[in-house]
Parts: sequence; C-alpha cells; structure tokens
Amino acid sequence: MKWDLITSAFRRESENNDAGREPTIDHSPSLAPDTPQAPADQKTVFIARQPIFDGAENVCAYQLFIRQAGDLPEIAPHTVDQSARLIVDTLNNFGVQAVLGSRQGWITLPERMLDSDIVDLLPSSNIVLEYPATFLNSPEAEARCAHLLKQGHHLAQACTDKGLDLAQLPRVASHIIYDFAHLDLKDIAKLDRTIQPYGLVRLARNIHTRADFEACKKFGFDVYQGNFFAKAETIASNRIDPSRARIVEIFNLVMNKADISVIEDAFKHDVALCYSLLCYINSVGIGMQYKVASIRNAIMLLGYEFLWRWLSLLVYAGIDLSAAQRVLLNTAIIRGRLTELLGQINLPDKEANALFVVGNFTLLDALLGIPMEQALKRINLPRDIASAILQREGRYAPYLELALAFESNQLAKAELLCAQLNIDPNAASRAHLAAIEWANVVAK
Repeated sequence: MKWDLITSAFRRESENNDAGREPTIDHSPSLAPDTPQAPADQKTVFIARQPIFDGAENVCAYQLFIRQAGDLPEIAPHTVDQSARLIVDTLNNFGVQAVLGSRQGWITLPERMLDSDIVDLLPSSNIVLEYPATFLNSPEAEARCAHLLKQGHHLAQACTDKGLDLAQLPRVASHIIYDFAHLDLKDIAKLDRTIQPYGLVRLARNIHTRADFEACKKFGFDVYQGNFFAKAETIASNRIDPSRARIVEIFNLVMNKADISVIEDAFKHDVALCYSLLCYINSVGIGMQYKVASIRNAIMLLGYEFLWRWLSLLVYAGIDLSAAQRVLLNTAIIRGRLTELLGQINLPDKEANALFVVGNFTLLDALLGIPMEQALKRINLPRDIASAILQREGRYAPYLELALAFESNQLAKAELLCAQLNIDPNAASRAHLAAIEWANVVAK
C-alpha cells in the first residue's frame, strides 16, 4: 500500500560556505514563523496515511496510522489511555487541518480504546474510528458504541462472514469495511445484500488491481482503498508527443550544461514553453522585485539546477491523468522534494538538487504508462541518478530509500537509514511536512 508520512515542519538553515556559487533563486515556500519545531530531545512521532477514494477516484479520506519512533509496530502503548492520548495529542500538535485538509481521517484503534473517555476529545465531524470486531463482546461495549454514535462520532467495523450480528450493525457502526484480504467478491456481495439497506457507508479495502476496482464499482460501494491506482499500465505506442519531446530535449541540454544561448534557442522554438517559463519566473512565489521579460535572463536567474528541476516537473505536463493518477503525481512531487530535503542535510546543494529528480522520476513509468527503462532512455540522466531510480544503487539510493521507507510506513527501516546517513530522525520527519506543503504550492 502507498502511504504518505506526515510530520512537523522543516527549514534548512543557511550555510556559510556558499560564497562564489552561481546565484539562484530560493524556490522553497516560506514557513510561518510560528511553525512548531520539535525539541531536540522530543521523541519523534510519525503519522502515515493512505488515500481513500470515491467512485470517481477522487481522494475523499485518509487512513491514518500513528506511532512513536522506537516503538515496534506490533507493540501497542502499555495502556488504553496511553493509546488514546498518543492519538489525541498527535492530532492536536500537528493540527487536523495539516494532516487531513478538508478530508476525513480513518484511525484504526487498538483493543478497548473506545472505552477511554479521551476518545471524546477527538473531532467527531471528520474522524472515523475503526475498532476491532472483538470489542463487541459484551452489552456494555455495544452500549458504548451506541453512545458514541449518538454523540456524533463515526464508527467503522470490519465485516466478516463469521460471528457478526448483521441486524445490530446500525446500533454499533456508521461505516462498514469489506476487506479483500479476507473475503472474495462473492462473499462480499452476499454480505452486502443484507447490509446495504441499513444505509451504512461501505468501504472496500485492499483493492490491488484496476479489474477489482471496476468490479467493486458495480456494487456502488461508497469509498475504496488500495494501491490499484499506482499500477503502471504499459501502452503499445512508443511515441512521445511533440510538446513533451521539446521539454525532454531542453532537459537534456540543461543536464549537460549547454551554453545558455543554445538553451535559449531551444526555448524559442516553443511559444508555450516560453510563456510557462516567464510565468514561473514572474510568479508571486518566486519573489522577484522586477519583471523578467527575456528568456535568456530567466535562464540565467534560475540557474541550471533549478531550471533542471522545473523541467523535470513539466515532463508530466499534458498527460491525460485520471483523478487517482493525479494523486500519484502529487506523490511523485512530494517524494522528489522530500528526497531533496533529506539530501540537503548532509550533501552539497548540487547533489541535493539531483536528488529531487531522483525522487520525482521514480513514478515515471506509472504516470507515462511505459516501462521505467523505456522512459529513462528518452532522458539523458547521469549514471548516479539513473542507478538510484532503476537499481536502487549508488550514493543517492539511501536517500531515496529513506523517503520510500517513510512513505510505505516502514518506520523501523526509516530509523535505521537515518542512523546510517547520520540524519536526525526529527529533522527527517519534519522534512516530510515541508515537502507536502511545497507540493501544495506547486499544484496551485
């Protein structure tokens, strides 16, 4: 499953050894001065999330998983109240808006956590509390669920074909989960015929293929979860459209640090690209004190490294993406920025900028619909970058692996890689929210 890892904000301190470097523009969004910074001795808290889609493949919710660094995933906090307190404090510290935006959050609760009064402190409007079926083992537990529903909370229960009193579901849940990891479509269809009249929100989970998703949509489930949207679908055509071919041509010129006049001439063959470049350089986010009117000046002001990065984003421009693929594109942008920020902690700026392309291009195959080797043949990437993307090898690979470990909820691996790279886990975790914020700015 694809997960985003959300943490707290990150800002790189300026270095004193930058004198003499080619002047470039800082493209990082400024963070609010009151952005909370984790104390050095504070234990790192990770929030992993996976998108949940509606039938039109729009993201409508996230499943959240919260834990502290150093805690094994299979070991819950010692008490029910500790579990509840961790979830409530984390959402309060991060801010529900930062974690979820306007979407719902599904939180899987440990055993008996619904008994804790701390659960009442969670926002009821956009949080769905998913509790284990084993919780319903007494009249008191059923009464607790009924009370929470009456108070406006959303409760979700996994539906199985054994030991579940379907008639009582409306009293103890507002949402139901059909998990394809435990049930096949035939069993789910049988259960759904009984459950559907109750009007519960129905989630189909662990949808791993496009065929499964299309089959589920025929039943009209409300929401869907799984990594079906990340699958690359190879297309027969080996052609690349002319506009993207021009971008790739200029990208290769910039990669090879061609003369500015050569790059300028390549831009001038494409009016739309010239327009996009001048819009970008003159945008409010860049912060120029005067308007840039020439392509040559724009190229010189951006510099090779940032021009390279901007073009790497344009490679995706114009692709006819589904709503789910647009989420995937956002993941690619976040991944690129996070990998870059992780590199900035220890590496020179030039290498950190290269890491942006490493992370950003790791989903090139899924987004273009062609095998990765074929996609990279069109782009003249340096060997270190190509090796990191294709083989997960070379000096850039550990930074990419760290970003992927965060994203895939492999937090023990993330901690190990932080130690290997001599990166403070707090700094690494704070970098991720900064990457998400940056991706939101780019998307506007």
